[in-house]
Amino acid sequence: MAVKHQAILPKLNRDSNHRKALFKNLLKELIKNGSITTTITKAKIIKRHIDKLVTKAKEGSLSARRSVIASLSDVKVGQRLFEVIAPSMSNRTSGYTTLRKVDVRKGDSTTMAELKFVDAIQEPKVEEPKKVEKKSSKLSSNKSK
Repeated sequence: MAVKHQAILPKLNRDSNHRKALFKNLLKELIKNGSITTTITKAKIIKRHIDKLVTKAKEGSLSARRSVIASLSDVKVGQRLFEVIAPSMSNRTSGYTTLRKVDVRKGDSTTMAELKFVDAIQEPKVEEPKKVEKKSSKLSSNKSK
């Protein structure tokens, strides 16, 4: 999540460590759930970051994988990004997310927005092993009598 020099980002009334942790947590939740609802300012910032991460994940190289996982600080979320989200976005060059204004938060009248991935993410199908029922033998029924 490196920021170029003199780039103006909203500070969100937080110090830099708190802001980075907030963005990292929002990115992880977006990757886990496919959509998040947050303030419109935070959503616009997260949209920039997630687009960069998905583009890097589409490369699929080992260095890209390490870079993405390092920026997210979570291996499982990074794997989900590489194995589920990036392949489903392979036909797009950019614009992986969509931002939609949802409502106004009652407490402080802040505009809320929903940020979600444009294409439906298709989870890989995992076949569950078939359960084998044990047939009761005549020997076990004789012992119980």
